[in-house]
Amino acid sequence: MKLLITNGDSTGDMLERSTCIEGEVLCWRDLLHDGPVLDLPYSEYSAARIQYLHQLCLQGINFQNAYENESCAAIDSDLKTKIADDFRQRAATLTQLNLYDEIILFFEHDLYDQLQLAEICHRLLEYPAQLPPISIICINNHHEIPYFHGLGQLSIPMLEALYDAHKHKLSNLQLKAGQAVWHALVASDPIQLSKMAQEPVLGWPFMQSALQRYCREYPAKETGLTLTQTYLLMTLLKAPDELPALEHHLKRLEQSGQLQGTTSAEQRYYEILTGPATFKRMFHHLQQLEQAPFMGDLSVRKELNSLLTSNLPYVQIEKETPETVYSLTQAGAEALQGQRHWLDTNLYKMWRGGVQINNQHSWMWDNTANTFSCDT
Repeated sequence: MKLLITNGDSTGDMLERSTCIEGEVLCWRDLLHDGPVLDLPYSEYSAARIQYLHQLCLQGINFQNAYENESCAAIDSDLKTKIADDFRQRAATLTQLNLYDEIILFFEHDLYDQLQLAEICHRLLEYPAQLPPISIICINNHHEIPYFHGLGQLSIPMLEALYDAHKHKLSNLQLKAGQAVWHALVASDPIQLSKMAQEPVLGWPFMQSALQRYCREYPAKETGLTLTQTYLLMTLLKAPDELPALEHHLKRLEQSGQLQGTTSAEQRYYEILTGPATFKRMFHHLQQLEQAPFMGDLSVRKELNSLLTSNLPYVQIEKETPETVYSLTQAGAEALQGQRHWLDTNLYKMWRGGVQINNQHSWMWDNTANTFSCDT
């Protein structure tokens, strides 16, 4: 039996339904670009991730209820248990790798996936016995998908064709190179990680650009803002001229009969493009600004919330009904112009891997020097 490891439920569901790709599916559900990712035994490591992911989910639900005027379901009392079960299932699978005759990884090029691959390399190398053969499918584009973001955009036949044409063996040297990235990620300072971002990572063609993007999720020395926060402010400074990836996505939904409601794909597209700065438009504009989009709406809501609720907010509510509309505050406009630094009035409370960032220990990314500095 084969073990098929992938980045989440969308691809996992296609693998489950495929009649050509057989195996047990393990979905690696974690967004390792944010929150504590600590160098601890698995039980303690997973406890910290479970707590963080639970808080993130609750914050996302509360954000939608408070700002988006959406009729969200009541907070699930079993949510934390479900997240914990996911980590327990992962651990159980990784302790029984002798049951499989091959491990196959299905991933893509963006930061979300590349950090997951680094952890997978580490977890596989922790296995005390001989590993079965390991193969990987990892792409950054697809000839049938004009605006490729991930494997979830493919159909089952497309995924099966990838399996036949793009699967290749993963060597022990590649596993160790991926594990080295993991060790740099969980370190208590980001210096080694920034060094790794300057050179190609052996056997991992997309890892260097992913690490470069990760470095820019630290506060920038110039403004104190992460790149995602900067992009969010930019979506409010100027409306997009076009959102081609969204247009293509809506048309595909319409052609497959999956577009909900009576509005056409073209109408839906222009409503979002030319309408006010709702979360939906900000989210799609942010995806366009990213070279390799990696954040889902849950993570973006977290970043937007930090800009809304800081001591001196950079974003404000312009209008609440029928959809919430956002706008820049004066402070947000000044930040984009380089006239204000986050630390002038606001607090840091974030984790990047094994690095805790606060006002007393503020690691920042210097875009000019291409390295980190820390004010303590």
